Amino acid sequence: MNEATLASFVSALDREDIPDDVADRGSLVIADTVGAILGGASDPAVSSLTRAWAAENGGQATLMGTAGERTSAYRAAFINATSGTVLELDEGHRFAAGHPAIHVLPALLADGESSYRSGDELLTAFVAGYETAVRVAEMVVPLADGVHPHGVWGGVGTAAAIARLRELDAETTLNAMRIAANYAQHTRFEAATDGATVRNSYAGMSNLSGIIAVEQAEAGFTGLEDGIALHLSSVAAGEPERAALSDGLGDRWEIERGYFKVHAACRYTHAVLDAVETVASEQDIGAADVEGVSVETYPAAASLSNTRPKNTLQAKFSVPFAVASALTTGDTGKLSFTDEALTEEALTLSERVEVTATDEFASRVPDERGARVTIETVDGDVFSHEVRAARGGEHDPFTESDLRTKFDQLVVPVVGDESVDGLWTAAREPAAPRVLCALTRA
Repeated sequence: MNEATLASFVSALDREDIPDDVADRGSLVIADTVGAILGGASDPAVSSLTRAWAAENGGQATLMGTAGERTSAYRAAFINATSGTVLELDEGHRFAAGHPAIHVLPALLADGESSYRSGDELLTAFVAGYETAVRVAEMVVPLADGVHPHGVWGGVGTAAAIARLRELDAETTLNAMRIAANYAQHTRFEAATDGATVRNSYAGMSNLSGIIAVEQAEAGFTGLEDGIALHLSSVAAGEPERAALSDGLGDRWEIERGYFKVHAACRYTHAVLDAVETVASEQDIGAADVEGVSVETYPAAASLSNTRPKNTLQAKFSVPFAVASALTTGDTGKLSFTDEALTEEALTLSERVEVTATDEFASRVPDERGARVTIETVDGDVFSHEVRAARGGEHDPFTESDLRTKFDQLVVPVVGDESVDGLWTAAREPAAPRVLCALTRA
């Protein structure tokens, strides 16, 4: 069975089996994800829950971005994953149509910190979990209409990663993965577009349930045969492609096909924002110069058409606001998608952004998710630019220097200038979880 083959791959994977370039990519994804977690730790709702759980004074797992407060591994995995989601700056994968890393790393750090695992063990388990998460996603993508990918397939990757970290055998690993699939959430995309911030905790719940699934399997609980496919079939648009679970294992490393983000908004907005940045920079255009904006793109991006978002989350899932915020603030990072960025100037400009889905761009998905932006100025000039695929993926990758700049912008406000170099180095090695987590303290 394909799921048994995947479980055997996970349980047998050694550090020596991972090619050097894949290991390097893995540690870069770890570093980028740590940056996203620390950047999101200041979110008001996340901070409030963090304080509440830290006050209970129990556990050995670090609540990242705090002064060293600890809690249980379960709660730390939940909180840190939620922190890494809120900014919409966490690494993703276009063929999975979601974000594997944030479904895997927080649980690994929490579990590995309390069990004193090494950096090599962390990296091996992370790669195992990432490869699992993507293949499970590829089995069920496209998802049924209205289903949000966070919280659906990621928990199986979490379970695989924790099982590998704990060096469980193939049978126990398989049961953990099957049980985790049973805990897939009924996540809805409307939560993001309507601004319901429960969406920010989807990945957190997957991290939590993945740990629990492993502990159930260790205790002797068993999962449903063919359970990964059967449990997730209800969220798939069609019949699950079970062969995807074992396709290319050990030959094709999915982690190399992921993408990084610098725009703090839904990935569907990124090609648009790349095009806006190009036109604005080349023509020296700001918000005051704009009469109107026309956006042509693929259907999923065009569906994000709300022109007057009411909160931060809605703003991140609005192409018109993303365009308006970029032109108003001259930036697309963390501060351009906050409640404070929802100014009347930006919202008024947002209402002058028209978004259309075209067959041209629809036909290129998923290989390319592009956009064409046309800006008409108040003087009557018209400027247009097309982007075939957003920056950060294999079509137009970021350099390590680009990602280090992003990391510093997110992390320095939390840990300070004097600690950021050490944290980056520790993440890139990667260091043992207990060392890495200690360096995330504010």
